[in-house]
Amino acid sequence: MKFHVLGPLEIHTQNGAVVSMRPKLRDLLTVLLCSPNRTVPADRLIDALWPCGQPRTAAKTLHGYVHHLRGLLGANRLESRRPGYAIVVHPGELDAESFAAAGKEGRAAVAAGRVEQGAAVIREALVLWRGVPYEGQEHLSATRAEACRLAELRLAAAGDWADAELALGRPAEVAGELYGIVADHPFHERPRAQLMRALYALGRTAEALEVGRAGQQALADELGLEPSPALRQLEQAILVHDTSSIYATSR
Repeated sequence: MKFHVLGPLEIHTQNGAVVSMRPKLRDLLTVLLCSPNRTVPADRLIDALWPCGQPRTAAKTLHGYVHHLRGLLGANRLESRRPGYAIVVHPGELDAESFAAAGKEGRAAVAAGRVEQGAAVIREALVLWRGVPYEGQEHLSATRAEACRLAELRLAAAGDWADAELALGRPAEVAGELYGIVADHPFHERPRAQLMRALYALGRTAEALEVGRAGQQALADELGLEPSPALRQLEQAILVHDTSSIYATSR
């Protein structure tokens, strides 16, 4: 069985069929998947399922939902563990866990000097993403928190991949994707600095400087902040063509 949460929630059986379920069962499964293989207290599940006030029969109804979910996923998938329940997820079944593991493996490879291998592994991890994590389940507070955590991991992995590609001398591989990341995260300086480096390496110096100035403007207009010294130093290095400073790895 496969649990896909890096985008709209999808559950696939071993033969590839999509498991369909009612909204409340999807909500229950979603909250459990935010804590795979860990016990989620029944009262937390009840609060998630009925955020505006629980019915008097909440505990009994929750038990019924668990029974139906076991029927869809298999009796051994949903364990009763005091004081609640736990979803059993095996290695390789949850795309969020596969993504995190591959990102860690890729970073370790880069740190060990196997930059080509590390870049490929991180890229494979990023391909697992299909959209916003748990898309369609944003009404659940547990989901919103987990989606934010996963989005930060994705941004960090994309940065690690871009650093590796730039170190390998492949700026054209990352420039296009970095434009999208900068547009989505205008106040994050790491992808902006990486885009400036990539554009400079492609001979697009004026464009690289404009990317930096646009970031400064966004920080000033929206947050009332100044860019970091590192970003200012990068801009100056591009102006004077100080390549040793331009290609320093961003963090």
